[in-house]
Amino acid sequence: MKFSLITAVTALSTLASGMVVLDTDTDFVGKIFRPEIGIQIHEAYPDRPYWPINEARVYRWNRSNSGGMLLGFKLPGSKKNCKSCTISFSDATSAIGSRTMKLFTTGGYPAYGDTWNKKPHTNVHIGTFQTSPSGSGPAKVLEDYGLTFDCPKTATSYGYEVQPDDDYDSVTWDCSTGGFIITCG
Repeated sequence: MKFSLITAVTALSTLASGMVVLDTDTDFVGKIFRPEIGIQIHEAYPDRPYWPINEARVYRWNRSNSGGMLLGFKLPGSKKNCKSCTISFSDATSAIGSRTMKLFTTGGYPAYGDTWNKKPHTNVHIGTFQTSPSGSGPAKVLEDYGLTFDCPKTATSYGYEVQPDDDYDSVTWDCSTGGFIITCG
C-alpha cells in the first residue's frame, strides 16, 4: 500500500510539473483604450444632464457659452508587460477657431447625471492639445504636464475633463474612432 501511494504521488507530481501555468497578467502593449463614458456638459444649461454620447464636442464663443466633456477610462492591470501609459488625441471630425483643448484629471469618475454644476471636481491640468486645421491626424501637444504616467498594476478607473482653451474654439470628435485615447508605450 505504501509503495502504491508513493508511486501515485510521484506520478501526480510528474504530471503536475508538466502543466503550463496560465499567466493572468493583461498584456496591453500596443492596445488602444477609448473612453468607456463620455458626458457632455454645458455652461448655458448648468443643471441639465445629458446622456453619454459617442460624438464629443468642446467649444467656447466670446468668453461664455462653453461646453466641455467628461471622459472616463477603465484600464486593466498590467504587472509586467506595460510600464508607461500615454494620453493622446487624434482625428477630430471638425475643428475651428484656435482648435485647442485643455485636459484635466478629475476628482472622481464621470457618471450618468453629471452636469456643469454637479460633476467630479476639476483637478490637475495635465496637457493642452491643438488639432490640425482639417482635424485629421494626431493633435499637436502644446503643453505636457503629465500625459505619460505609470500604467496601473490592477484594474483602475481614470476620470478626465476636457475644456476649450481659447475664446473662439470648437473641436468635435467621435469617441469610437478618434479623440482621446490611452496607449501603452
